[in-house]
Amino acid sequence: MPAATRALALTTRGAAHERAGEKNSALADYDAALLLAPSDAASLLARGKLRETLGNLIGAEADYGAVLAAHAGDAETYARRGALRLKRGADADGLADLAQARRLNPRDAASLTLRGTYYLDHGAPTEAVVELEQAAALTPSDAEVQRLLGAARLKAGETARAISSYATALAANPKDASALRGRATAYARAGNHAAATADFAAVLAIDPKDAAALEGRGVAALQSGAFAAAVADFTTLAALKPGDPAPLFFRANAKLQSGDAAGAIVDYSAFLKNRPDDLEGRMGRALALQNTGAYGAAEEDLTAILQKMPTAAQPLAARGYLRVMQANYDAATADLTAAQALPGAPLELALWRFIAESRAGRTAASALADSAQRTPPSTWPAPVMHYFLGTLSGDSLLAAAAREPQYAPGRLCEAYYYLGEAALMAQDHKEALTLFEAALATGMTRYTEYAGAKAEMARLMGKTTKSH
Repeated sequence: MPAATRALALTTRGAAHERAGEKNSALADYDAALLLAPSDAASLLARGKLRETLGNLIGAEADYGAVLAAHAGDAETYARRGALRLKRGADADGLADLAQARRLNPRDAASLTLRGTYYLDHGAPTEAVVELEQAAALTPSDAEVQRLLGAARLKAGETARAISSYATALAANPKDASALRGRATAYARAGNHAAATADFAAVLAIDPKDAAALEGRGVAALQSGAFAAAVADFTTLAALKPGDPAPLFFRANAKLQSGDAAGAIVDYSAFLKNRPDDLEGRMGRALALQNTGAYGAAEEDLTAILQKMPTAAQPLAARGYLRVMQANYDAATADLTAAQALPGAPLELALWRFIAESRAGRTAASALADSAQRTPPSTWPAPVMHYFLGTLSGDSLLAAAAREPQYAPGRLCEAYYYLGEAALMAQDHKEALTLFEAALATGMTRYTEYAGAKAEMARLMGKTTKSH
């Protein structure tokens, strides 16, 4: 019997062993066949695939290379060797093989998909989109390609197109948790929190312990103002990941925004015990402490942040506000003036600085007038500036605050607080107390002016008690 015939028989028997799960016997047959016919492409390819399955990547690559030495136009083997090279970290060679497979077979979607996946996994989403769009054009109903394209588009900032790709993937496989999670993330990024919540809920219906979906749904709830739902999700997540402090940080944010400042302090403190240098956690706790009237502890947190970041606008402004609440007007003026000089300073700084300087007995109108001149009259809080400067009445200020219904509760809280401060400057403590009560009645607990009204009321009530 000719050697080639015996080699074919051995390769055929090896394939039968492999189908039966007898991999060692299959490998022995392929080895024997290649001793008889060392350049037989079928035997080399069969052995290369089996070696790859068994984890012998270098041996498999050698077999694929031997096939290509004899058959340089074999696109499938180029694709296979390219994928293997990527697997073992020979990235440039792997990408080159996949590109060659694509040149030899322009309809080779698999090579495009592999290259796209590589770019996606290695932080090059724009390049991934290019490859995966071509793969999707060749196989438009391939759910996996569409899911990968959705992920690439999402990372490349193409949010709307990512949603479309994920939708195509889900039309083929509605229970694809990865695609649902990806589309939910894209919806959240687009600000469609209701759709994001629905997709995250669909993931959790498949796997109630999906930590990424729990976190995503909790964040969507937090961003949409559904604070109780956010607290519930982060509580479940904290139980699921007891060693991870992140759920405590998110739950603290939800509690703070819902008005549960005491609960927020507990969570922020537990979070900071694990991550004492986290400045966002310290900033959040400072705001929660402020809202409970623990001004000294709040100032300690803000000062700790500023020791690390002396020109950080937010903590500098927050400490200035806090010092106004403590009637430490000179120190407040220094903080607020410094914060106002930084890029992107919020317009409210001009108002708080005016209050601090006025309550300290200094002339403050000129600085406020400069700010008012640079602020368009239709922009909030320009009406407050003009009220303090004497060119707008209190009634007109309240009318301006209520003009846009979606912003009215918060702006009315602010307006009543500033009117109350003006009453204090005029020594009308009874009117000031009424106005601060009106600020608190808005329920806008997340507003700094709400905390300011609480602080002033506490001082006024203390004075009233002492006078009796």
